[in-house]
Amino acid sequence: MLLLPFEMSLLLLLALPLLFSYANSKLDSEAEALLRWKSTFGDDSGPSSCLKSWSKHISPCNWTGVACGTTVPHGRGLGDGGDAVPVVASISLPMCNLSGRLDGLDLVALPRLAHLDLNDNNLSGPIPPSIGTLGELTLLDLSSNSLSGPIPPSIVPPSLGNLTLLDFIGLSFNNLSGYIPHELGMLHSIIGSIPGSFGNLTRLELLDLSDNQIRGSIPSTFWNLKSLKKLVLASNQINGLLPSEIGFLVNLTHLDLSTNQFTGSIPPQIGQCRHLLQLRISDNLLTGPIPQDLGECTGLYDLDFSRNNLSGTIPITFAQLYQLHNLNLSYNSLGGRFGGTSLPSALVSLDHNIDICGDQRYGLTPCESSGLGGKNEGKRHNKRLILALLLAFGLFCFICLAIGNLALFCWRRKLAKCRTKSKPGDMFSIWNFNGKIAFQDILDATENFDEKYCIGSGGHGSVFRAEVRGSVFAVKLLHSMEDYTDEGTFNAEIDVLTKIRHRCIVKLYGYCSHSQCRFLVYDLMERGSLASILHEEQLARELDWPKRIAIVRDVAHALSYLHHDCDEPIIHRDIKSNNILLDRDFRGYVSDFGMARKLKHIYSSSSTIFAGTCGYMAPELSSTMVLTEKCDVYSFGVVVMEVVMGKHPGDLLLPFFCQTQQHTKLKDILDQRVVEPTSNEEKDVILLVLVAFGCLQICPKARPTMQQVCQALTDRSCPAAILKPLHEVTLQDLHDFCGTIQNI
Repeated sequence: MLLLPFEMSLLLLLALPLLFSYANSKLDSEAEALLRWKSTFGDDSGPSSCLKSWSKHISPCNWTGVACGTTVPHGRGLGDGGDAVPVVASISLPMCNLSGRLDGLDLVALPRLAHLDLNDNNLSGPIPPSIGTLGELTLLDLSSNSLSGPIPPSIVPPSLGNLTLLDFIGLSFNNLSGYIPHELGMLHSIIGSIPGSFGNLTRLELLDLSDNQIRGSIPSTFWNLKSLKKLVLASNQINGLLPSEIGFLVNLTHLDLSTNQFTGSIPPQIGQCRHLLQLRISDNLLTGPIPQDLGECTGLYDLDFSRNNLSGTIPITFAQLYQLHNLNLSYNSLGGRFGGTSLPSALVSLDHNIDICGDQRYGLTPCESSGLGGKNEGKRHNKRLILALLLAFGLFCFICLAIGNLALFCWRRKLAKCRTKSKPGDMFSIWNFNGKIAFQDILDATENFDEKYCIGSGGHGSVFRAEVRGSVFAVKLLHSMEDYTDEGTFNAEIDVLTKIRHRCIVKLYGYCSHSQCRFLVYDLMERGSLASILHEEQLARELDWPKRIAIVRDVAHALSYLHHDCDEPIIHRDIKSNNILLDRDFRGYVSDFGMARKLKHIYSSSSTIFAGTCGYMAPELSSTMVLTEKCDVYSFGVVVMEVVMGKHPGDLLLPFFCQTQQHTKLKDILDQRVVEPTSNEEKDVILLVLVAFGCLQICPKARPTMQQVCQALTDRSCPAAILKPLHEVTLQDLHDFCGTIQNI
């Protein structure tokens, strides 16, 4: 019995060297993996100076940004305290200027890693699928890097159930693309920036996926996340409607959906989110009124609905938002009275709307007096009664006419047309201005169209800058045109243009048809035309590749809307760089609809009017004189090449007619005034030229539709055969594969 303790002590002494050997080998293998990753960053004095202490002569537990924990070797009990061995448990290197690839880190060699924080660096490449092997990971922050590619589903393999301990994922401010993997919905305790299949994440409190390339609509299961407090999906390509179920997120304090492609109206149920402090839905395609229910969100301090197409009046319930510090409703179609708020006027932005009146401290025109109160109210009541009787009488008359003699009806229509032709009166109408701006106002603002107010001229007219009652407009004075000699035709064309509502099309406010002149009233674009910027050396340098790519996408979306989303397709007929206008943020807008026609009217017309600008017109117009939407597609292709080259493509269009081989390198035709595209931008530049070549096909049927062009530019879809370094791509490669645009 006395020998037993002695024997146990002897066994422990014999096992100690083996234990130390195991501990050292485990930590050494982890250190080797980290040192191999460090070697990809270059010299210590370079961008990875945070890693100076990383050396094989120092224990990794003492390295900067590395912390160790302990683990028990397999098969040993927790009671044997001496058996615990050190392992790397945390890597935290935020804001270290690390420039390299994340997939160079061998994560399989770090199985006990629980904390990985590499945010705000310059890491590139894809997120390695091996990250899904880190079963003890509780925090993963890779935000503010240059990571690309899709989010790997292996982060949460459903068969293994790894990463179920995660309580924070940060992936924002990267270049991630593709769809959000539904496997992240297997997680059960997430507070952070995550993608996911949202229905299962019922404890999620913060979701930030901003500044990525996420597309598609918000999944319906998202509205189950009733614990959500902060939702940031800004600067993506998310589309679809904002559903009424958004009111289910009653705990929301911050909601940012800006710079996406949401359509439809703002649901009134958003007023049920009464804890909201910040609400941003700017730069989308929203229409309709601003809901009065927002007045229930009395804690709001930041409200931004700018750059949409919202209409109606500003809700009077905004007067209840006593905490509001910033209100931005600019670039919409709002009108009516604005009652003001308690915040300083410097923090209110209402410019580029229709006709908002109110307090002059907000830069608004004072509203007209409401009259004598009760007496006027009684008069208004009588007027409403009379109007109701007139409507009832009108309905009765309509029924009588509908069942009357058809021949008599046709005769009266012909008589009305004859009277219109024989006695054309002066007409003036600026929609949405309630008649407040009259013909004389425009003449006074331009001093009878004095040349000093002229800011440009074209084939159909000259454009003047006019400041009327605090608002600045572009007034296009039309030349005498045979197209518009018939008053009825002119009115029909104007009716088409006033119904166009798209973010990438210059807004037409109204027109004047007068015995002295005819003009159109547009929104003024601050930077002028794309052609003028490309012709100016200094301005062209400011137009870098991301801006040029965005402009092409804007024009494509506008033409796709005209061809495919209007009640009746509309052909612009004069797409060129002079008719692409840019605002102060270099966003592109299609303008000059002086020659636009409804497609069915073109096909039904017995005579075709030759239209367009030399150098941009489709070749079939010179022989067939038949206008189709494919004529706009061809002109769009010329404009894209002009954006890429910095000048009109000229002779570069000849191979499309002669079918000759083109061995010129793509890099040799790019605009040399701007910096060469980065590796991330090269794919987009190749795609632009591929789309342009597809649009420039001689046969109209071989050209893609603008809907197909939009899809290709949105998906960034390129054939694998031409995805190679820019200096290796030839124009012939692009000629060979441009037909693939139609298959998207």
